[in-house]
Amino acid sequence: MVRFLTLTLTLLVVSFTLVFAQAAKLEVVGGDTYDWGKVKPPKEGHLDATIKMKNTGGRELKLIEIRPGCGCTKTDPDKMDVTSGDVSTMGVKLNINPSQSGQIVKSITVRWGDKEGIAARDEFRKSGTAVPAGLDTNESTSFVTLKADIQRALVLGPNQYFNFSELKIGQEATSTLFLSNNDTQPITVSDFVTDGGLVVNITDKRVINPGEKLEIVARIVPQMKGQVTGGLKFMTSTPEMPTMDIRAYGNVPEPTSPVFPKGVK
Repeated sequence: MVRFLTLTLTLLVVSFTLVFAQAAKLEVVGGDTYDWGKVKPPKEGHLDATIKMKNTGGRELKLIEIRPGCGCTKTDPDKMDVTSGDVSTMGVKLNINPSQSGQIVKSITVRWGDKEGIAARDEFRKSGTAVPAGLDTNESTSFVTLKADIQRALVLGPNQYFNFSELKIGQEATSTLFLSNNDTQPITVSDFVTDGGLVVNITDKRVINPGEKLEIVARIVPQMKGQVTGGLKFMTSTPEMPTMDIRAYGNVPEPTSPVFPKGVK
């Protein structure tokens, strides 16, 4: 009896192992993270990569959905059905906006499953046809991470725009940004032009040496309630960023009466 139970258990383990070994399995060739490392901002506005997804299992695999996250796009893979040992290839783009710098991390979600099992599941949902025993109808989810460290000659901080808070009609408000030179050569900034009532502390040509920061202080005196928009534009001597446009945002609330505050009658 003991021998029979032992033999039965052994057969079950072997059977499970064989089924698991034969299952469809998705692996991203080279690892599930694509890292461009430290790179200059691309002139095209995006970084390109080729992602290869391999079926390392023993059954045919179906790519159900490939969904890029915010900030990245993809081309359709060359095949959505991937046989055992085969590879599906797609191109991806990591979009870089004109002001982005430093570390950028995005992801792409990949839903996949056993081709025959997914087809049987869909047919069951459609017409009620029974799913053959032994088929895996489950979906799996994998993630491809995209990383890049964008190295710009000029970096704006701590924000990418002038942020005005606690604005009041007729009262001056300020917002400060710092423009850093991360290059190995001096960079000249000039031809400062503002709009939307913005006034800045710099109007003449300045030279920013490597490693130095230029403090830019913007001032505004709002004249009415509502959204405040304005900006600062200027030229630079670096071919990477010949011009810069820094926008300004804020909100002016409706003034309250010291005698009759808003909402009190």
